[in-house]
Amino acid sequence: MKKVRFFFAMLSARFLLYVLKLLGRNATFLPGKIALKIDKDFLGELTPPKTVIAVTGTNGKTTVSNLLNSILLKNNYTVTNNSLGSNVQAGVATALLADSTFTGKAKKEIAVLEVDERSSLRIYPYIKPDYLICNNIMRDSLARNAHTEFISYIINKSVPSTTKVILNADDLVCASLAPDNCERVYFGLGIDTQHEEAPSYLQDIVYCPDCGASLTPEYIRYSHIGRLHCSNCSFSSPEPDFVITQIDRENNAFTLQHHGKSEQYNLINDNIVNLYNFCGVIALLTTIGLSYEQISSAFESTKIVKTRYDKLSAGKLTITMQLSKGQNPTACARCFSYVAKLPGKNKAIIFVGDDFEASESPCWFFDSNYSYLNDASINQIIFTGPRSKDQYLRAQIAGIDTDKIRISCDSKSGADILDIEKSMDIYVLYGPYMVKEANIVKQKLIQLGNEESVS
Repeated sequence: MKKVRFFFAMLSARFLLYVLKLLGRNATFLPGKIALKIDKDFLGELTPPKTVIAVTGTNGKTTVSNLLNSILLKNNYTVTNNSLGSNVQAGVATALLADSTFTGKAKKEIAVLEVDERSSLRIYPYIKPDYLICNNIMRDSLARNAHTEFISYIINKSVPSTTKVILNADDLVCASLAPDNCERVYFGLGIDTQHEEAPSYLQDIVYCPDCGASLTPEYIRYSHIGRLHCSNCSFSSPEPDFVITQIDRENNAFTLQHHGKSEQYNLINDNIVNLYNFCGVIALLTTIGLSYEQISSAFESTKIVKTRYDKLSAGKLTITMQLSKGQNPTACARCFSYVAKLPGKNKAIIFVGDDFEASESPCWFFDSNYSYLNDASINQIIFTGPRSKDQYLRAQIAGIDTDKIRISCDSKSGADILDIEKSMDIYVLYGPYMVKEANIVKQKLIQLGNEESVS
């Protein structure tokens, strides 16, 4: 018989859910927080859906979670997810209780749960995932997830040995997770697909974890992502079970091979980070039993959510909105590199500076590779927000011509100091907590572009 404490927690959380919905607010965190305050074992007393999928890792969790949720829904599965809310213990509790009966029994077939790496210790002992997908493990915010060995330790300590893990074979840190789990599926990109011409100076693994000798790269895509092997022993990157072998940008498609079969899918986005996201999603969905037809058909009509990526036109301006995870050196460098390599000669980049960064160390700027911005196709760079002067200094160290750079302490002012006579392609980069401010910048750019076309 379930404890009285559990029912009181459920009643209180459900009442709060109801009130928040009446107020038109997303109930993403608070109901779960209240439930856990009343009953610390609340998660363990819920009956989870028949299949639980956990999505974790440094970069790409939200994109992967949203893709999984979208494709499963399109194939008529009923899905519980926390894609609109918090990925910590309280957020997971809110998502699960919202789709449960009053007695805590799940109403839906599958749960797709985005899980913050450090929250693993508080979630997996109660909600044991049947599948865990991890795209990468990299250094992150100094205040949270800076050390990859620390994060790996937390995940390894938390993940049940019965969980089937789907891991990025091209990330040796990620590929080494959950060493005791026998059921392992690896995904990656083939050698003929895109990779950097020169190795990144920021790498989170350089020595063999088995013998301590130097790791030798076959090639590096970025950071420590690529194919590596030990110069002294047999340690090496595992062979992927699912691998993207070809990218056809002209026909907007990519080819994936697994178990001797070759399959073609719609190319939703050609950013290399998203190629890993797509490959991991396909690997997981195939592993749980979806057919190629079910997955490929859903890919045809699936898009990355607009809070992560959006592209639109306003007069002569092309405006691209691109999420760039703040305090994360690799994620930002990926955005810089992607913009620099896109076609076009008159690009402008506007950084919507995160107000939260004012209390954070600016050290991560110096871990991130700003030299990608030192590209002839980029003729304006606008840093905004409380750390704009720090970014200006970092750009100077990267050798960027200061005549290209403008700064402002106001995060919403990027469009105001842009010279639209110089740039036709505008890229707005912003963190996950700055979507509102980024949309204000976008609306200003749309107005500027439309006014320019009329005049």
